[in-house]
Amino acid sequence: MERHEFSALIGRLERQADDNPQLYAFKVGALAALGYVSIFFLAVIILVTCWYTFSPLLSGERFRAPLVVACAVGLVTLVGMIRALWVRIAEPSGLRISRDEAPRLFDAIDEVAAKMGGVQVDSVSVSSEFNACIVQTPRWGIFGNYRNHLEIGLPLAMVLSVDELQAVIAHEMGHLSQAHGKFGAWIYRLRVTWHALESKFSNPVGIFDQILGAFYGWYAPYFYAYSFVLARNHEYVADREAANVTSAQAIGAALTKLELAGRFLSEVFWKRLYDQVEKQPDPPYMPHAVMPRAFKAAERQWARPDWLQQSLKRYAADDDTHPSLAERLAALDIEPAMPVHDTDRSALSLFHPATPSLVKFFDDEWQQDTVPKWRKRHTEITQAKAKLSLLEDAHTAALEDQEVWEKALLQLEIDREDEAMETLEELLARDREFPKAHLLMGRMLLERADDRGLKHLLSAVEQDLELADEAGRAGYVYLMRRGREQEAKRFWAKAQELYENPPGLRNSIAARG
Repeated sequence: MERHEFSALIGRLERQADDNPQLYAFKVGALAALGYVSIFFLAVIILVTCWYTFSPLLSGERFRAPLVVACAVGLVTLVGMIRALWVRIAEPSGLRISRDEAPRLFDAIDEVAAKMGGVQVDSVSVSSEFNACIVQTPRWGIFGNYRNHLEIGLPLAMVLSVDELQAVIAHEMGHLSQAHGKFGAWIYRLRVTWHALESKFSNPVGIFDQILGAFYGWYAPYFYAYSFVLARNHEYVADREAANVTSAQAIGAALTKLELAGRFLSEVFWKRLYDQVEKQPDPPYMPHAVMPRAFKAAERQWARPDWLQQSLKRYAADDDTHPSLAERLAALDIEPAMPVHDTDRSALSLFHPATPSLVKFFDDEWQQDTVPKWRKRHTEITQAKAKLSLLEDAHTAALEDQEVWEKALLQLEIDREDEAMETLEELLARDREFPKAHLLMGRMLLERADDRGLKHLLSAVEQDLELADEAGRAGYVYLMRRGREQEAKRFWAKAQELYENPPGLRNSIAARG
């Protein structure tokens, strides 16, 4: 199912759910049950065959050979299908932590679990992600027997207070509590399981994977779409549970910090660190060691009213079950407010005495993964700058076409996009064909939401038919993501028309006529 088809389907289903919630829930339940139908009917057929095969023993009659063969084949088929459906959902990849290592953390988790009606957490791990989640891993694939695994991101604990982290944990537990009811909890688990099953069948390794993949490849996206509306409603329910267990202010502040501090990490903290790769052959500092101080020292860079207003105006993504920040705060009847951060009272204190070892573990892990790439990238930039300096010493007009093209690529290599676009414009101004330059310029303009890029994509196709699919797809995706479906279809048709009837061929036919 294409993304635009999924978005359109979600819109229709949301209206159906609003018009008749009970009927919609029935539809979702029926669709969920459909996932078990193939197994159920096959099992019934095999059981009936086994009965007719072995029932003669009760009356002293002989075995019926064809039924014996059918029974054997059926049993092999059933076992094969069950093995194919025995999907494993991996636990989060964080570092497992025990009660002895962080007793206060486990006490805080136990406190929340008790208030949530005794939600069981089987294991806890810490990760380097700015997030927290509970993952249910079924021991028996689609047949259940779930274990609950809680993962908490260390950076998240650095910016949240203890109450706020408990509110986030309560939200995650809310998905497993009776607040959703047994039906809601069942649907919540099935979404994860069917998604994992779809991923497994995308790379089939046997005949049964191929057979079942044909059915579940169609089924899983539709179930995911139909259950999407319920899943988004579950987020509101989980927020209310978190507010009841802690306070509305705690979950509201946590949600706001997730938006603002998360943006700070991606747009400022990590960018500022990786920007140093051009200047230094090795990372100047270890990120997790300085992160707590960075949150405090740069508080004005993330606790910003303009960022908060932008977050409140942002809509929820079509493929994200989480509602927008504005919707979640409104559902909790909370007025948006700037969060307060106190490094000395952050939830990081819950990880004591394991905090130093956890910070070192994630910094060592980051260093091991990043330093080789960092050094390679630093060398590439140094070499690119050396080559570029030679080209920049000469005036662009004096350079050959290939040298101008190389200059633009080198400028992109060292993240000088504005200069690269100026160089490409100079190249395209020459009275010759440069299809790859048109394609690159088109992509760069579309990344800046500039529709002029569409014209460059079509020029690329006109000059090189082999670029028709790449250029057509780039323009189609750009327009679809902006809700311009009809324009997207026309653009794709235009690209295909240029491929099938190139201008050169048309001109040649016209000249002969």
